[in-house]
Amino acid sequence: MALAKCPRCAELFDKISTQVCLKCLDDEDKDIDTVRAAVQDNPDMNAEAVSELTGVAVSCVLRMMDTGTITSIAFGETVECGRCGAPAISATKRLCQACLEALNSEMTSAQKQIKIDEKKQVEVGRYSSSMRANMDKKK
Repeated sequence: MALAKCPRCAELFDKISTQVCLKCLDDEDKDIDTVRAAVQDNPDMNAEAVSELTGVAVSCVLRMMDTGTITSIAFGETVECGRCGAPAISATKRLCQACLEALNSEMTSAQKQIKIDEKKQVEVGRYSSSMRANMDKKK
């Protein structure tokens, strides 16, 4: 159970399924519809302008943008991959599936290289002379 403070009314709630508490959910849905309509009609507006136009708080508009509930991209417009220019998976990811897999592969190989470099720093033979001396004493 992930408890969080509701950004609208400051009450504690279970944040597993929604961004706001159940009491504020209806108001949040109405604000989302209002903001989406405003952004769809005027995609170049910033958060303050959307807030002034719709009457929805700026913090609410910014939260919707952060969670990906609303975007400034018009419906039906495709988003291009930031690496290769192919159609992206979604407006929030901004990568195609091939580039996402390639990036994951690059990250994995970089992590392996870091681990290999750490292992190479171990000094070989550092304790062998003292160990040999101890073995000779025991004989």
